[in-house]
Amino acid sequence: MKGKWTNRIGLGLGVSTAIGLLAATSAHAQSSVQLFGTVDGGVRHQTNAAAGGGSVTTMNSNGYYSSNKLDFRAREDLGGGWNAHFLLESGFNLGNGQFDNTTGLIFNRQSFVGIGHKQYGSLDLGRQYTIAHDIISFYDPYGFHFTPIIPLTVASDGTRNNNDVKYKNTFGPLLVEAANSFGGVAGDFSSGAARAVGLNYTTGPIGIGGLYGHRNVLAGKTYVSDSYYMVGASYQLGPVRFSGGFMSEDQQNQGAPHMVTNNGFGGIAWTVTPYLVFRGAYYQTNVSTDKSGRRGMSVLSLGYLLSKRTTLYAEGDYTSYRHAVVSTLNPAGASSQTAVTVGIDHLF
Repeated sequence: MKGKWTNRIGLGLGVSTAIGLLAATSAHAQSSVQLFGTVDGGVRHQTNAAAGGGSVTTMNSNGYYSSNKLDFRAREDLGGGWNAHFLLESGFNLGNGQFDNTTGLIFNRQSFVGIGHKQYGSLDLGRQYTIAHDIISFYDPYGFHFTPIIPLTVASDGTRNNNDVKYKNTFGPLLVEAANSFGGVAGDFSSGAARAVGLNYTTGPIGIGGLYGHRNVLAGKTYVSDSYYMVGASYQLGPVRFSGGFMSEDQQNQGAPHMVTNNGFGGIAWTVTPYLVFRGAYYQTNVSTDKSGRRGMSVLSLGYLLSKRTTLYAEGDYTSYRHAVVSTLNPAGASSQTAVTVGIDHLF
């Protein structure tokens, strides 16, 4: 009888120990996953916001200064300088709590897994930012802040690619990126696919970069060729950084002229004090097939850092159009628009 109880006690202790070890392992695995993101709330007032005139005041955006997002990230050391990693990133609208997309995608911003090495670079697979987005971020005077207002995100060669394989590595001052997004069209490797290569070189106060990308995008029922080029440069002079660039996109249209979209931009970012940052820039967009022809936007802003994670911001912008007609470039058909935005941005 005593032996039976001893066996039962031993079995119970063994099971308890196993459960404890599993729990500890599980807790350790969970602790290696980082949860972080951005919560940005702002109010924006804009004139001539609709066809026929009329101003609008709203906070209905996915963040003005920074995009609202929730991220899950992990990195595992595999030894010998190798690591495995992943990133899942979801965007949301602070004003109403909804996803910041109309298709209900959970991880609409990014979702990829990869392997990396401190010498050989990283290879990632999944939904990722385009190389154009990566390179432009170095030379946009606003560093991709105020993305719902400033036109560079939508001009970054598709912004994100699905089914994408991206290689990235740094050789001293030179960053090299190459990517291929699979189209998944049976019998045609090119249709729906996208490919790009980019370089960025930084030495001392000087930076210069560029890229070439090519996509076959669906226009109606036919895939058409879309070529993209971008160059940028920057110079750091004490607390002031000057930067700018130019990009051109040429999309073929069967039976119609090519749609050529050119974007030029330039400006400064001035760290007035460790807590106060001033930025000013000008962005111009020309579309060859658009009735409005040209859009020019001037933007000024101040950001005050309450801490390393919390920023108060104020922004003002003025937009003018060559022709005051309703078009893709000018949805309101206005000759000009003026807007101001104020808000708070918090990182966690």
